[in-house]
Amino acid sequence: TRPSFHCVTACSSVPTTGSDRVPVLRINGEEIEYRVLKTRQNRNIRLTVSGRNGVRISAPRYVPERELHAMVSEKAEWILDRVREFEKLEDEQPRWQYRDGASVLLQGKWTPLRVETWQKNSGRIHLAEDRIVIQVPEHMRKRDDVLRDLFERWIRRWAAQELPRRMDYHASLMQLRHRRVSVRDQRSKWGSCSAAGNISLNMRLMLVPPETANYIIIHELAHLRELNHSPRFWHIVEQYCPDRRAHQRWLRDHGWLLEMGGPG
Repeated sequence: TRPSFHCVTACSSVPTTGSDRVPVLRINGEEIEYRVLKTRQNRNIRLTVSGRNGVRISAPRYVPERELHAMVSEKAEWILDRVREFEKLEDEQPRWQYRDGASVLLQGKWTPLRVETWQKNSGRIHLAEDRIVIQVPEHMRKRDDVLRDLFERWIRRWAAQELPRRMDYHASLMQLRHRRVSVRDQRSKWGSCSAAGNISLNMRLMLVPPETANYIIIHELAHLRELNHSPRFWHIVEQYCPDRRAHQRWLRDHGWLLEMGGPG
């Protein structure tokens, strides 16, 4: 059976493995690299354009690479349009910087940072009204790496408290029972649900709008009933999140920002 071919514009990424290749697609004089990922799990051919990971094509192992290149070439104009969209978004958005007066993304909003010095040897971070206040010793005040580490650890602690609480709330509404909930620092997924009912959530959900984070939670809970992305699955999601397409668009358009260090 010939695998079907899907084109996707997404913020999600596929973990890099040793099977990645980096061929080049030439479009109107421009060269665009794309990666090929072949795994046993792939049943269909999937072309993904994302802000963080560029152009990727995943396929079953038996599909010849020349056939994949031909398929990518057929979609050349679509690929170029998507790449330019992400470049435009990147140019328009503020950059992640860890210094006094800069802004970072928090719950979907660019939130100013205030860096203060204090007499203690360690750092502290907290929310104060509409800004994030970081207090560090004088010699750390301009250390971007120190400020970034403080921010990431703060996000991780907050996520570990907040996301399981929200998960329990939505599980109750949906009359579903999950097993273990873990919060992780992930670069490739917003969340996942195992066949055993264990759910993992990305700590970076604290950076997206709360309603969008709730969509991811509902999405993973729906997998407790349907461990797939069938029409039945999406019907469950839309029962509890009617605006799920708007949240998917937000993640698609802004997901590349969630590296906490700005675009690479």
